[in-house]
Amino acid sequence: MASTKQAQDTGIDRMSQTAHDTIDRASQAASSAYERVSAKGEEFMQMHEDWIDAAREYVREKPLQALGIAVAAGYLLHMITRRG
Repeated sequence: MASTKQAQDTGIDRMSQTAHDTIDRASQAASSAYERVSAKGEEFMQMHEDWIDAAREYVREKPLQALGIAVAAGYLLHMITRRG
């Protein structure tokens, strides 16, 4: 009977170690995924800032063209969304 108890304890120890290993791998995978998403988020924010800066520069350099583009875009949006 002692050997049965010892076999059960060994089985429990193996299952416990397997569970710990699985949790460690899942934690590492989640950490890696978080780092990738965080890096992509930073890239997206930088790209957004770059686009805003480029738009501001364009408006400074060509204010009348920028106004014309804005009016045309507004008109097209109005035509697309109007209810008729």
